[in-house]
Amino acid sequence: MKKSLVLVGCLVICAAVLFAVTEQPLNVKPGLWQVERTITYSGLPPQYQAMLDRLTPEQKAAMGIDAPHPFKTCRTEKQLNTSWVQGDNNCKWTVLKSTGSDLEVHGTACREGKNEGRTSSVDVTIHVLDPEHLRGNIHGTETGNGINATLDGTYTAKWIGATCSADGK
Repeated sequence: MKKSLVLVGCLVICAAVLFAVTEQPLNVKPGLWQVERTITYSGLPPQYQAMLDRLTPEQKAAMGIDAPHPFKTCRTEKQLNTSWVQGDNNCKWTVLKSTGSDLEVHGTACREGKNEGRTSSVDVTIHVLDPEHLRGNIHGTETGNGINATLDGTYTAKWIGATCSADGK
């Protein structure tokens, strides 16, 4: 029994090491990127939906809801295989697939709704079009306390240059 547990433990460690070795960074340039994201929500509770409905088209666009929301992000070599989503440090990220042209990550333990007894998760896929352009999709869920909401979105990114400003943008 003890040998079986040791063997299983070794296999798990070997698999983790093998996966880490095969993980490849996206074949894109590090530096400053212009990202444009659009998201839509569904399944929101009536009070949240009412708040969204009261927003003007300009306010929604500023938040990237039902309209493109542009933002800049600085990506170092180490950050190329992260989610590329604003606020991505709010989740625990796991790389599911990593090649030079495609990245799939899954975020759990996200902060959104945690204080209200809800759990949320998000899946992000990124596809490299060329070293200066990529596109992605995002799908997230939030459940608990009577909420069963989803968000879906798309984004595109274009490399601007190799140098980022002091504030990382």
